[in-house]
Amino acid sequence: MGVSDRADSVKAKRISGRDVLLRLVGLVVVAAVLWLLFTRLVSWSEVVDAMAGLDAADWALLVLVAVVRIAIEPLLLMACTPKLKWSLALPGFLAPAATASVVPGPTDVAARYAMYRSWGYSGAQTSDSVILVFLYGTFAKVGLPVVAALVFFAFGRSDAELETLAIIAGGVLVGGVFLIYLLLRSEEVARRLGHAAGKGAQRRAGWFRIKTPETLAADLADRAVHFRDKTGDVVRTRTHLATGAAAFAQAALFAILLVSVRVVGIGADQLDWIALLAAFALVQLLTSVPITPSGLGVAEAAYVALLTAESNTDLASQVAAAAIIYRLFSWVIIVPLGGIAWLWWTRSRKSTASVGQE
Repeated sequence: MGVSDRADSVKAKRISGRDVLLRLVGLVVVAAVLWLLFTRLVSWSEVVDAMAGLDAADWALLVLVAVVRIAIEPLLLMACTPKLKWSLALPGFLAPAATASVVPGPTDVAARYAMYRSWGYSGAQTSDSVILVFLYGTFAKVGLPVVAALVFFAFGRSDAELETLAIIAGGVLVGGVFLIYLLLRSEEVARRLGHAAGKGAQRRAGWFRIKTPETLAADLADRAVHFRDKTGDVVRTRTHLATGAAAFAQAALFAILLVSVRVVGIGADQLDWIALLAAFALVQLLTSVPITPSGLGVAEAAYVALLTAESNTDLASQVAAAAIIYRLFSWVIIVPLGGIAWLWWTRSRKSTASVGQE
């Protein structure tokens, strides 16, 4: 083995060790949060009782809203990927989502990349689709606090923390949209923005003595131009479709949460949908950072803390039960379905190899 090979082996081991460490930290966080949740804040027996109280109609309603949500999610992939049909977008959502649900980080990218390439999409087309899906999905999450704050205002309510977060989120949202507008305005502007981003990244990396390629600025300038050239038509002609799809996906998730809260016996007089929307918006932002798989433990504790603060600490066990049910139908259910979607893809990819080239 040569010197370079040994260096690569050491680097691979280092990366692998870092990934293992991050996962262990995530598991420790999950264990600590769940321990605090079920020993300090709520009664596990009361949570079990609340879940056991659901009847067949309750479960049927939960399955229905979960199915609707799963049917809606592929629409964003279709809006960001020309010629992609719903029948392929569905496994294209499920399999990568299941991967990301189990392993923290952007692990869904590799799965989606493999699936898209097998369907005849080029590497550039796949990368552009992944970027657009991420951007529209992120914008939808960032916009949630703004929507929640507007709903509060419309119903004559006020919440200082929510209003502050909405102002910050609104600024980020406007800034992001304006940045994309500048990228699409002209090739020269796109190149300058990419070059400036590269220079800024190099300076900040230097503060921490992190080595970056000398061509980083030029590479990012070329990438910005490529993004403009390849995705400009999609953004200009399909923004309304992608925005609507991302918004409907968030609305479907909120519907699952709302149904989960109602079926455990928490009425609108105890916790109305307006307060629930505010909590949903905050948790969606909180779990955007993949500390644990799909925010496991973090989301449950956040819902209990936020919703009991809005209502009554006596509801803590019911809220915890609702949070667990919500996670079952919004996250856990995706894992087996994603596994089935992956198996289907491995068996059928030869027959769908020319979709992206039609």
